[in-house]
Amino acid sequence: KGRIVLATVKGDVHDIGKNLVDIILSNNGYEVINLGIKQPVSTILEAAREKDADVIGMSGLLVKSTVIMKENLQEMNARGMAADFPVLLGGAALTRAYVEQDLAGIFEGEVRYARDAFEGLRLMDAFMAVKRGQDGAQLPPLRTRKVPAVRAQGATLVRTPAAELPSRSDVAVDNPVPVPPFVGDRIVKGVPLADYAAFLDERATFMGQWGLKASRGAGGPSYEELVESEGRPRLRAWLERLQTDNLLQAAVVYGYFPCVSEGDDLVIVDEAGAERTRFSFPRQARDRHLCLADFFRPRSSGEVDVVALQVVTMGPAIARAAGELFAADAYRDYLELHGLSVQLTEALAEYWHARVRGELGIGGDESLADMLKVNIAGCRYSFGYPACPNLEDQRQLFQLLDPGRIGVELSEEFQLHPEQSTSALIAHHP
Repeated sequence: KGRIVLATVKGDVHDIGKNLVDIILSNNGYEVINLGIKQPVSTILEAAREKDADVIGMSGLLVKSTVIMKENLQEMNARGMAADFPVLLGGAALTRAYVEQDLAGIFEGEVRYARDAFEGLRLMDAFMAVKRGQDGAQLPPLRTRKVPAVRAQGATLVRTPAAELPSRSDVAVDNPVPVPPFVGDRIVKGVPLADYAAFLDERATFMGQWGLKASRGAGGPSYEELVESEGRPRLRAWLERLQTDNLLQAAVVYGYFPCVSEGDDLVIVDEAGAERTRFSFPRQARDRHLCLADFFRPRSSGEVDVVALQVVTMGPAIARAAGELFAADAYRDYLELHGLSVQLTEALAEYWHARVRGELGIGGDESLADMLKVNIAGCRYSFGYPACPNLEDQRQLFQLLDPGRIGVELSEEFQLHPEQSTSALIAHHP
């Protein structure tokens, strides 16, 4: 029916969305040349020429990947290839407006946004119908950006100019600084599944990763019934298989480091108070003008604070097993194992987060729901999210923890590899 070259763009290691597109298109009669992850534009374009592709598809999860996609389209313009290959773009950080207004405005060919794999299939059908000159065939129109209605001005909408932002917010500085059990870093390998299994978010696994949803209309099973009949039995079977096949290699490197804050920066210091490295965080432009650095003692106080850092991983074996299932066209097993591996990583991170809070003496009797809603003292922040958005700051974390000792590496785009790994900074402030 048609041929598409599919790739995750340069620097991005995430492939579950791309592989879903591969599965859906392949099972609907299309030939998919799946180049894999971290593919530079030169490789993508060479494959499209060599394989005589009809369409190019690019995927990515990171915000930075959206910039790479723009650069790739500009490279296609420069090479005179824009008219040869319509482009399909997808990924969690993309928006329809960005693709179909901003990128379409600079690209000399056709580009469309696929919200999910099924929209990707509809677009592929449309691309091929137009290419074959079928009667009435046309691409879906580019959608215009929706401008939200102007809301009444309130206190929360007033933005403070950058030059007028305070150097610190009203966060308290009289909270006690906990005494860590040690200073520096430690490695823990072979964390038993029984220790962190209770932290597995079942709803995120069943609904978010496995797609378990109630049937539409009357008479079908409810979500709760599906959990009992399909979700938990499949989960038990997978957990048994993971242990039997030795696919779990749960490991942690974590530590406690003396620190102080300077404006928007968290400064890691040595025992003599000299700077080792620093993390820079954004400050809110409205409301309380909060910044993550505010939750640590300012250098001017004369006190030294403490910050906890951690990296956890499920190891490479589970990722390899998922890849083998995908290669064998065992699609349901692949999707379930990949989704479970991601959620087990989060469970391990949350379990170790709870352990750190306990070691700092700020742990309580909060439920998993409380922890997920961050209704706790000692929140866990991962790089790439709004409070600490700079993925580049993973470099400083790697300098301090050296996660290579547990098999975790940093990609050129500052992502953790294997994908089943996550890092965090834990602020003890109540």
